[in-house]
Amino acid sequence: MCTKNKTHFPSCFAMGVKYLVSVIFALLPILTTHSLRYSFAALAELMLIAVLSNLIALKRPVIANIFNTIFILLFDAQLAVLYFGASYVETVMLSNLGSAEDLAGNATEYIVAVIIIVLTSFLPIRALGRGFFNRASRVLLTILAAAAVWLMALTIAGTVYSPFVNYGILLKQEYKIYEMKRLVSSELSGENLADQFFLAGITDSRTKDTALSEQPNIILIFTEGLSQNIVSDERDIMPNVAALEAKSLNFTNYYNHTFATYRAISGQLYSGYQLNNLDENCLVSIQDILKAEGYHTALINAEPLNEDFTGYLNALGFDEVIGDAADITSGLADSYTDGEIYQLLWDTVTELSQTGEPFFTVIYTFGTHATFISDEEQFGDGSSDELNKFYNLDYQFGAFWEKFENSSLADNTVLIFTADHAAYQDSDFTGAFSSYTRESSQVDQVPLCIYYVGIEPETIDAQGRNSLDLAPTILDYLDISAANYFLGESLFNESGTDYDTIFYSEASPISTKDGLVTLLDQDEAEAFEEKLRQYFAAKLSELSEDTLENLTNLTSTRTSTALSDDGQTLEITYEPAGLESYRQYWFAVWSAENAQDDLVWYPASQKTNGSWTASIPLASHTFEGEMEIDVYGGSTDPEDKLDLITIMLP
Repeated sequence: MCTKNKTHFPSCFAMGVKYLVSVIFALLPILTTHSLRYSFAALAELMLIAVLSNLIALKRPVIANIFNTIFILLFDAQLAVLYFGASYVETVMLSNLGSAEDLAGNATEYIVAVIIIVLTSFLPIRALGRGFFNRASRVLLTILAAAAVWLMALTIAGTVYSPFVNYGILLKQEYKIYEMKRLVSSELSGENLADQFFLAGITDSRTKDTALSEQPNIILIFTEGLSQNIVSDERDIMPNVAALEAKSLNFTNYYNHTFATYRAISGQLYSGYQLNNLDENCLVSIQDILKAEGYHTALINAEPLNEDFTGYLNALGFDEVIGDAADITSGLADSYTDGEIYQLLWDTVTELSQTGEPFFTVIYTFGTHATFISDEEQFGDGSSDELNKFYNLDYQFGAFWEKFENSSLADNTVLIFTADHAAYQDSDFTGAFSSYTRESSQVDQVPLCIYYVGIEPETIDAQGRNSLDLAPTILDYLDISAANYFLGESLFNESGTDYDTIFYSEASPISTKDGLVTLLDQDEAEAFEEKLRQYFAAKLSELSEDTLENLTNLTSTRTSTALSDDGQTLEITYEPAGLESYRQYWFAVWSAENAQDDLVWYPASQKTNGSWTASIPLASHTFEGEMEIDVYGGSTDPEDKLDLITIMLP
């Protein structure tokens, strides 16, 4: 025993320090999770490690030290991650290790924790209680007692609170990801993989506001890691964004569909999921559709020195990616601060507005990333780094919005504000928003609002639907329809899809239906993952010639008109694409003035060459000049909008 033999004291002291550090790591997560269950399960697990290590040390000291070092290292690491990140090690953390520099805000704390864990885990242990453990029955009794305490702790707390059970969950998830990738790879040689996801157009669920021009400019703002609770916080942390929501079409109960940024930006622009962070998508994006409509598309890069991220953005198919690696950037991880990036946005859209060409400009702001600290504007007394960065983001947005409102840009530009994904629920977040509870560290309600000058404010309940719906919602709002492979649906349509209430990153899929965050049951999860595997194969494969032909046809106008010689009749002709299978087509015709007060629906007749036509008696309409025509397909009633054209009558 250490107390009876002074020569053993140094090794006993080292062992005491080792276990004391582990006890501290087991207790620290109380500060982050505000729950005793993690610590209760962890302390029981630590006791089991100590007992087993001691029993092995009675006969095999070297093996006992190896065993103890490995398990204490794994134990301390898991609890340290829980303390800093409010969850045990997750697959998304492992897949984003390449972007570890983006956690630079807490670099000092992380480095200190790693040093402590490594140094103390390798401290030696020695056997205690040799006189007591001289019989096999007592050894067995000790093992059984320790195991019983551990099992009782897990029964009371729950297995999800156990550090080592979660290593098992992590391994299971990693195997599922491996299996998904293997199965996807095996399907890539298949033909016409994308056809099952093909949609002929965007459902028209919202009449275009008459205050909007035919092709308004569009500014889409993706804010890094922003949950709606931060905007709505009673401390008034983000008053400018809150004011924007109050003046906009504001969507509530709206969730992120994936995590983190690499998956989220591409996932929203393509209305799909990502298998790997850097996967390219061979399908159709909102920027592809808008480009075909005559828009100039631009994406502003907040991390121009990040080669992986810049390459990822360049693969998204924008006309240009803006952000010069030669610029002097002041943000952490060599990024633009939110003040710098909003100034770049203003300079960009001001310049683009001079070209006379409609633009679609997307910006991703980076300053609210987990662990980041703002040196620009501070909230209150500046004591909370977490609140400071969100307040600064709001301040910089407010400065941009004020300039925007006072410029001619506002007269013809739609401003859309949202987030790439929810704020990550790490120790900084839980400390700053201690009264706010979430069911998941990755899934939460996020902001989405659509604004232009003079808009009639409206609140729309998304009922738990998610950011898969962003692209179709924007296009529906603008009355733009084109072929696509979107997994989401316009939020203006009360009916969603099989996907737009399901969060998926790399782990088990989570449902957000009706605003309730729960795991899918096993049958639902298996069905979803089967479809997801097919989608991953489709988006990574080369499109078939038939699919490419249909895309080409459906992203260009397939509706033509001809005025009769006497000027009394307008002949409209629509040519369906190869994959269309509608039984009937209709032409909705109205003037561009007076909010469709002269709207008339004309059923089309099919010709022998497969086209559909209708003759429009102009005498039945009381307008002159600009005429708008929507083309719809359906079975017995108009269902899907397939094309929109505007013509000028003489």
